[in-house]
Amino acid sequence: MSVIPEEADEGWLLLATTTDLLVTLGVGIVGARAFAVEDLDILGYVLPFLGCALAVSFLNHVLGMWLLRASVGKLLWGLRVVRVVDGGRPGFWRSVGRWLSGYGLLVVMMMAEEGGGVGEACGLRTVRRRHLRRYTRYGFS
Repeated sequence: MSVIPEEADEGWLLLATTTDLLVTLGVGIVGARAFAVEDLDILGYVLPFLGCALAVSFLNHVLGMWLLRASVGKLLWGLRVVRVVDGGRPGFWRSVGRWLSGYGLLVVMMMAEEGGGVGEACGLRTVRRRHLRRYTRYGFS
């Protein structure tokens, strides 16, 4: 029987999300400045910005989660992403699904004008790293 820690508090999730957002926006702005097409006016900056921001978001939220169990923001704030069923590593396709569902839920939250988060989308949960170590030390998961 495997037992996994409870989900991290909203405050920790907000810190990690804000950090990830700032990283994504920062790299998007730098990418827009580096790859801007001067002939296209504002569109020459928007397209490179969106491309760089989406690429960084994918690297951060899919590859980071798949390889390190966390995005940059989660690593900085001591959080990890685990499978809900057994506390194991999130797989590549689960990470892709969670990343895509995050964008879908963002649109729904903006339309409903209410907060929320990804929660346990695609069978994954965000937990505190110190809680995960405690569970592992005592033979769970």
